[in-house]
Amino acid sequence: MKSKTRFLSFILCGLTLAMPVLANDCDSEIYRRYNPDKCINHKTTPENKLSFGTTAAVTGGALALIGGTAAILGLTSSDNNTSHTTMPTMATDNKMVGGDVDSAALESAFSNSEYIRNTSQYNDIRVAYSLARGYTGANSNIAVFDFGRNTWHGGNVAYLASGLIAPNASVTSYQVAEYGEKFYSFNQIGDIIRTATSSNANIYNFSWEITNVSATQIRNRQHLINITSQNFINSLTHAASDNDAIFVWAAGNGYNSESNALAALPLHFNELQGHFVNVVAWDSEKEALAEFSNQCGITKNYCITAPGVALDSPKTNSPLDGTSFAAPIVSAAIAVIREAFPYMKSNEITELLFETARDLGVAGIDEVYGHGMLDLERATRPVGTTLVPLASGETVSLRTAHISGPIGHKIKSENINFAFIDSFGRAFKTRMNDNISIKNRSVGYDHLTANNTISANFANIEFGFRNSNLMHGNGFMGTTEKQLTTFIGFNNKFKMGDTTLFQKASIGFTRPTPTAESMIDGFSRITTASVKFGAKIDDFSISIGTPETIISGNMYLNIPTGRRTNGEYTYANHKINLVDTPAIEYNASYKFITAGFVDNPYGRDEIYAITRIKTIF
Repeated sequence: MKSKTRFLSFILCGLTLAMPVLANDCDSEIYRRYNPDKCINHKTTPENKLSFGTTAAVTGGALALIGGTAAILGLTSSDNNTSHTTMPTMATDNKMVGGDVDSAALESAFSNSEYIRNTSQYNDIRVAYSLARGYTGANSNIAVFDFGRNTWHGGNVAYLASGLIAPNASVTSYQVAEYGEKFYSFNQIGDIIRTATSSNANIYNFSWEITNVSATQIRNRQHLINITSQNFINSLTHAASDNDAIFVWAAGNGYNSESNALAALPLHFNELQGHFVNVVAWDSEKEALAEFSNQCGITKNYCITAPGVALDSPKTNSPLDGTSFAAPIVSAAIAVIREAFPYMKSNEITELLFETARDLGVAGIDEVYGHGMLDLERATRPVGTTLVPLASGETVSLRTAHISGPIGHKIKSENINFAFIDSFGRAFKTRMNDNISIKNRSVGYDHLTANNTISANFANIEFGFRNSNLMHGNGFMGTTEKQLTTFIGFNNKFKMGDTTLFQKASIGFTRPTPTAESMIDGFSRITTASVKFGAKIDDFSISIGTPETIISGNMYLNIPTGRRTNGEYTYANHKINLVDTPAIEYNASYKFITAGFVDNPYGRDEIYAITRIKTIF
């Protein structure tokens, strides 16, 4: 087969190079970019300035392109190169932004030296909140395809792929171009991508493009194959299917209304949909799209905005500009999401990033900014409807559960944490105490409705059945509204002159029934007791006693605790001893009027007055 000479133009800093690289020569712009420390005091003479609009031909093959050239997407005059929580924590009753975040952890993030160097840019993506929530990108494998880690461009891209945003992410650099700006062929790059895939990479960062070919110029699948290679395309689709990979691509620095040709890949290869994020650059100072950045254009549905101007890195002496550097910021953000929610699939992660992005420009998804600004605060807190996953496989809405006092305070005393899920099925941790409200028991109302009892008397012994709401709850702590209690009572009276002394005692047995939408797994047999002592003179009486109180019995909970990496929900069994300190009730009656005071150890004290009128027709 007859070989062909292939031509390559390489663009760095937004200029097309018009001269070869001069090794160890500060008159060479490329040399200065890679060796800034050696050329700090160098001043370029007019004879050494690069010309615009011309190309530097490189023979011998790198990238064979139709109608265009390959370019690294850096725009700059510079030439340099923690353990996380098991599950996100979010109190659902706190609606303020970052309301769940520990203030000391947040302040620590804000005062980090790297954060200070990039304050505006990191404030734009609100990375301090993901850091304060404990996420560092651990267990994510980012593959950076660039010049190599020891070069200025490749080193800075690799650094930003971890850096402050995801310092514990594993970042591996794969060289796809020579130091002297000669790209490998797409066929070779395909093999390199396969190497990354075999090394379990799951986030792939590409800060380069095919220049002079926009996404709108790509006609179909075959066109993309023709200007790249079948092996290159296959390597991407295999990574998507085998590693559930996400590809992050810089949109390009062409000042165009459309992104570069390779950003069109998902439009023509369905296999890459949900696995691809196109990134445009934001100018934090001007609060607008970076002047040099291509716009999202027809890629708007999978395009996002990230800071790409005046970024500071310890690897460089001057600010970094370019969509090259916006892309690894998004790659790092994806590492954060993969760490926090390891069961999420790529299509869910990309959808999450897009849905939680802050809108910019025209309302909604637009052709300039796509979905808007990357937002790591929104992306690491619950989105949409919140639900409690039950062991039965059902879910119930997470809203405040109202529980009767005698059992509510026992539940609160356990300080239980449980998991809930958002619209993406992501598990978050919250305190049960923040999501339940104790419904004070009304002893007076119980007396008023005491006619819900069926009983029989034999001498001073009474036995029968009554309904009780002693252990009623709703929502995710729901029980049936009324519990049938079997009881036996003992009533005694003693006459002392004009005074009648009386004593009433009762023991009851019940087993409440949880509702289908409850994390309560069941109850043991519950034993209750009440006692009352008093005296009556004519129509006036006084008494002291304890209302119905639980003296033995347990509640069993099956509490959701999170999700495994494979997506399965996890649960923990919890037993709560319901034996409690009884309330003390004092009351006085005159004829048909009764007033009482309840000294309640588990809630508000109660004062009540009851009037009963018996009418005979």
